[in-house]
Amino acid sequence: MNATGLRGMGTRFFRYMRDGRVPLWRKLAGVLAVAYFVMPVDAVPDVVPVVGWLDDVGVLSAAALFMVREVQRYEPEKKKNPS
Repeated sequence: MNATGLRGMGTRFFRYMRDGRVPLWRKLAGVLAVAYFVMPVDAVPDVVPVVGWLDDVGVLSAAALFMVREVQRYEPEKKKNPS
C-alpha cells in the first residue's frame, strides 16, 4: 500500500469509528486488543520467554486484520445530490 492508499485508509477508519450505524463491539475490537497487550494479566504470562510474547502478538495481529477488513468493507452513506 502506498502513502496515498494509507492516507485514504486512515480517513476511512475515522469515518468508520464515527459512524453510528457501526455496532460498538466492532469499534472496540482494536481497543480491547491493545488493552490486552498492555494489561499485566495475560493468558500466557510475558515472563515465559517467547511464548508469552507470541500470545500478545497473535491477539494484536488478529485485531489488526479484523479492523483492516472491516474498514475496507465499510461503505459510508453517500450524500445525495439534489437534482
